[in-house]
Amino acid sequence: MSDSDVQGASRPARRLIAVSLIVWAVLALGLPLAALTLNAVKLAGFPFGFWVTAVFVLIALAALAMVFAARAGGDASGETISPSLRLAGEAIGSAGVIGSVGAIAALGYDGLAFPLGLAAGLALLTLIIAPRFSLYPVRSLAGFFTVRYGGLWPRRMALIIAAIGSVSLLAADLRGGALAVQGAFATDYATGVALTTVALSIVWLLRSLFHVPSGRGVVFAALLVMVFIPVFALPMSQGRLPLPLFVYGYGLEDLAALEQKLIVNKLADVRSLKPMTAPFLQLSMANFAGLVLALAFGLAALPYLLGRHLSQAAVKPGAAPRRAALASVWVVWFLLALAAFAVFERIGVADMISKGIETAALPPALVDASGRGWVTICGVASYASTEISAACAKASGHRGFLRLQDVAFSSDGFAVAAPWISGLPPIAFMPLWLAAALAALVTGHAIIAGFLAADAEGRHTGPADAAGLDVRSVVLGIGMLLLALVVAMIGGLEIPALFSEGLAVIAGGLFPALVLGLFWRRMSAAGAIAAMVAGFVVTATYIAGVRHFPVLMFDWTGGLSDAAPGAVRKFADLKVALANARTDEAGTLAYAALWRHAGGIANWWGLKPAAIVLLGIPAGILAGVLVSLLRPARSEDGPAGD
Repeated sequence: MSDSDVQGASRPARRLIAVSLIVWAVLALGLPLAALTLNAVKLAGFPFGFWVTAVFVLIALAALAMVFAARAGGDASGETISPSLRLAGEAIGSAGVIGSVGAIAALGYDGLAFPLGLAAGLALLTLIIAPRFSLYPVRSLAGFFTVRYGGLWPRRMALIIAAIGSVSLLAADLRGGALAVQGAFATDYATGVALTTVALSIVWLLRSLFHVPSGRGVVFAALLVMVFIPVFALPMSQGRLPLPLFVYGYGLEDLAALEQKLIVNKLADVRSLKPMTAPFLQLSMANFAGLVLALAFGLAALPYLLGRHLSQAAVKPGAAPRRAALASVWVVWFLLALAAFAVFERIGVADMISKGIETAALPPALVDASGRGWVTICGVASYASTEISAACAKASGHRGFLRLQDVAFSSDGFAVAAPWISGLPPIAFMPLWLAAALAALVTGHAIIAGFLAADAEGRHTGPADAAGLDVRSVVLGIGMLLLALVVAMIGGLEIPALFSEGLAVIAGGLFPALVLGLFWRRMSAAGAIAAMVAGFVVTATYIAGVRHFPVLMFDWTGGLSDAAPGAVRKFADLKVALANARTDEAGTLAYAALWRHAGGIANWWGLKPAAIVLLGIPAGILAGVLVSLLRPARSEDGPAGD
């Protein structure tokens, strides 16, 4: 299908697309991977490499998207900013509100992969997906696979992959909402997840049955205000100007000085410190790049965003690139605050510990955060300060004062707990909890509604809302919610992992077939199926193996692991110990030890789970091209791309 077939469509020249993609690659990968070299220069307190990745690249990606949309042309008359605000709100979710802040606080520079991946994904959506996807007379990604390739199996495979990835994304949103409920109502985590699931179910059913309007972008504006209240209040409480986006370079210097002071006063050891600006200490360069690409490619192929905002049923073809570009601007404005917030949160925690807190008299906010499971103190998570004090007394080298190494936040918990224990009043930090809850409901509804619309497109004709909720849709929606609830409750994964791995599945399974279908005329239905199967199998098998079957994975593919020889020998010794166990209890303990050890060495060349897209996407592209050459598209396969 050609853009000349659709009146008013944008018409980006091939040269414009090629140049834009080169610039995109330099911004999304080239400059961030050069941070170690760039950090030799400082700018207003910032190591230059950190500033480039945390600030400059995000702004440049949004600017690239806007310039591309303007140069691509197209009839965007009647397009207001409200649709782009709605797209931005549904793209963020609680992973943006909670997960990204926690990842940056926990990983330092390496955590910047999360906001960078989101910004890069929206820019990529503008450059290569929006202009061509909106040309097809469909209202979902599944509809695109039907129209472009014909037959049933391309659509079915797309729905299966979208469902699996969506459950992980939905679980991340439920977890973010649960943390907000915990904070607001002092419940345990299980109750928080259950209440969030019930609230999301009500929102989904009400909006589906009564077609409640979406708010015309007000939700994203409210989300932005709620997040910026604590972002501005936190530096003010530390005696700084309320200009976090401009002064946090000096905050980085203060954080480094505070952490050095903790070491001098024996309130921290070197191993407990995670330098904020030093790159590639927690993630290798390959893992950093893989995580960025997983987020970017997954977001660019995210089914509910394409169907609800960039399909021909939702937007004029000429306005699609502009809508995506504007959404990238709104999201980048939001993302710019995340690194600043993480820095000031870490300053607040370090400052609290530097005051010399006796473990026998811990601050109530810290004990309460421990009881809610957001932080463990001396290995204990409890509402009982006496229990925590007793555990600290048994810790090696403890002198009765709280040390940095005694306090272990979960990455999710850090984002919601640090402002509280830093001494902010409730009016300043509670908006963050409300933002997490709102984001969970908005994005959670979008995930469910988007998938159900894609499933219904092959069964109903007419407008997207004409069919309403039938029995199949209700069953599928409830099934998705229950599966996501189980994953959020017992999966043991935090928001960054759930979010990145869900997007990795979508990137590996859907992105190759989508892009080849949009840009390569010879891509066939058989090639699309091969691309989806190959990309999905490589990506999902690796993630499942690392997360859930590490012993089996290391047994079968241990030769690909980067495990040291000593770790390999220990694995063999633990297997022998398991084989020699004489009782059920001994066998259980031996297997638990083997499983824990295997979890640290089961990998391919050291890749983290989401970074497997470095192999999954090439596998999908290669399979799609080879099979399409062997089994070319037939005329009945559907209209071909340019």
